[in-house]
Formats: sequence, structure tokens, C-alpha cells
Amino acid sequence: MFTTGSVDGTVERKAFFGSMIFETVKQDDGALGITTGVENPVPLVILFLVLTAVLTMIQAIYRGLKQRREQLLEASDS
Repeated sequence: MFTTGSVDGTVERKAFFGSMIFETVKQDDGALGITTGVENPVPLVILFLVLTAVLTMIQAIYRGLKQRREQLLEASDS
């Protein structure tokens, strides 16, 4: 991400469906100037929403299974 390759000057690379941008500038003294930022926040928001939905479903399934286990344990004690 942070290499300039064989090109002198500015190299711009995008990641995660174009939402993140990495810009590398090779300076005269041989150092690299690196700039990062968010260009398009939509994929990041979608990822956040999907992860939130998946984690909520996992938590609901876990609670349901835990409740079912308790019911079965109570039924077997009777």
C-alpha cells in the first residue's frame, strides 16, 4: 500500500471498495510522505450495519438456546 514502485512522484491507491485512500509521495530526500483518509464512507457504514445485524442474530440465537437448555433441564428434574 505504501510503496511508490518504479514511479516517482505521487501514487494513489484505494482499498475496501474505494472507501479508503492511501497516497504516497516520494520526496526529494528519499523519504516517503504518506496520507490516508476516507473517500467514500458508504462501504464502511454498510459493513458496520451488517456486522451489527450478524452479532445481534448470534446473541438472540444464543439466548434462545440457553433458554431451551434451561427448559430441558427443568423437565428432566421433574
